[in-house]
Amino acid sequence: MATKIRRLTLSTGWLIVTLVAGLPLFGIIVGIWPSVAISWSDIARFFAYNGLASTVLSTLALSLLAPLLALYIAFMVYSQYRFNSRWQALEKRLAPLLSLPHLAVALGLVYLFSSGGMLWSSLWGVFGYSPPQWLGLPHKSLVTMLFAISIKEVPFFLLIFSALGRQLAIKNWLLQGRALGHSESASWWLLVFPIILKQSRLALLAAMAYSLSVLDISLLVGPNIPELYAVVLYNWQTGFTAEHQTLAFVGNLVLLVLLALLIVGIYLHEWWAVKRLRNHAVKGTNLKIVRISRLFTHWLGFFSLLTLAILVTFLVWSLGWNNQGTINTLSSVNWSFRLWQDEWFFMQGPLLNSLYIALLSGVIGVFMAILALELQRQSTVYLPDYIWLMAILLPQLSMVYGWQISHTALNGGYHSGWIILSHLPFTFAYSYLVLRGPFQSLDRHFELVAASFGYNYWQQFWKIRMMLLRPAMLSALAIAFSVSVAQYIPTLMIGAGRVTTITTEAVAIASGNEQNITAIYMLVQASLPFIAFFTASIMAQRVRGSFDVTH
Repeated sequence: MATKIRRLTLSTGWLIVTLVAGLPLFGIIVGIWPSVAISWSDIARFFAYNGLASTVLSTLALSLLAPLLALYIAFMVYSQYRFNSRWQALEKRLAPLLSLPHLAVALGLVYLFSSGGMLWSSLWGVFGYSPPQWLGLPHKSLVTMLFAISIKEVPFFLLIFSALGRQLAIKNWLLQGRALGHSESASWWLLVFPIILKQSRLALLAAMAYSLSVLDISLLVGPNIPELYAVVLYNWQTGFTAEHQTLAFVGNLVLLVLLALLIVGIYLHEWWAVKRLRNHAVKGTNLKIVRISRLFTHWLGFFSLLTLAILVTFLVWSLGWNNQGTINTLSSVNWSFRLWQDEWFFMQGPLLNSLYIALLSGVIGVFMAILALELQRQSTVYLPDYIWLMAILLPQLSMVYGWQISHTALNGGYHSGWIILSHLPFTFAYSYLVLRGPFQSLDRHFELVAASFGYNYWQQFWKIRMMLLRPAMLSALAIAFSVSVAQYIPTLMIGAGRVTTITTEAVAIASGNEQNITAIYMLVQASLPFIAFFTASIMAQRVRGSFDVTH
């Protein structure tokens, strides 16, 4: 009887985690299933769409270049920090820096570095002038998006490199490089980078898939002419005519083709980079990129300062800064909390929705990730990571479109329960990504000792394994919470605009010209992840202390 109950429990667990992990693939399949009859003339009309070629090419260029630029910067930082005293400080700050929403980084750069932004306006205002329009980052351009996504993805790749570094014999490789006559900096590129590049394929694909279908940043800081493909596809998906639905169907197929091209691009880039590095190793020529790497010896301070500057910029804008005047200086601003007081009444609902949805979807996502890992441990076979990470490896627009079609077919209501379900695949994927390393690296010696004292399976699981995993689980929960707070497409498309969150309200307001009000919402959105990580760090310290005392 006990064996049957155990088998039933395991089967139920596998069914649950399979459903959650398979939701993205289900959405993709439904999204490319035509709801109306498709003819060759419809397909011809799609490819004749005005500006389609420019839109596709600019989107492909952005999706390929921004993640690659972030990967190279991250490796330069990693090579400078890994084996010195600053590495522990960097590892501690990785998760909080990673949690800063993409939208906050993008708008923060615009509010700070554009011609009407706080930095240039303050500097030129000291001399009694207004900054020229050509100075600084453009408000809406491909370059602005490239900078925003590249800067934001660096902590993500550093987190991946940190996990990979624990599994690779990097010190031995560096010693071999020195024995062959290469400098330590050159050895990083000639011996370590090719392996790291190969091991980072999934991470690179995740960053490219995000850049390919990101909507909120494309709407607010992306170019208007041509629009990025995510904006064009979203307009088709939300159209009600048969023509729009036809364009949306073909558009989803093209989006998957673009993803396939990016995968090919990953392998081509890997082949090209490894070939170039081998040529340098054989010929013994100097690597120019080694000199560039030295520029990132103080990256932690720079990025921490940039994050603080973005938060301060939002705060200053929300307290009265206005770029509509002729001359802007900090001393000329009429500082006031009145805008906060006026907006608080409208902000309470979206803020409570964000907290409620993020907390529930985060907790469930962490639980599902632990369940998936434990089920694989029981079966002694760990499935490939891409099976569990499909939510961040597939284009979000297509999968959520499929969910929206299914939600409408089921006559689902517009309430927070459906939003939580739509966030769950993403919180699950990121939780799995964070917990996989700590879970698999746990020393089984503790459980063997517990078993010798008569602990059964559940006692070992709860009193040993879960206790050891609590700090990692708290970090995973903080990241899952931050991921849910930043979700825009699922909240908008599944909730049909009736379930508002801080992110959806921020995008709606930022689409207009209320920059001061936008700054309030962006500051709140950016602060929520930091509060989550601050709380998680305090709880993790107490958990470690209680575990040490008890055991």
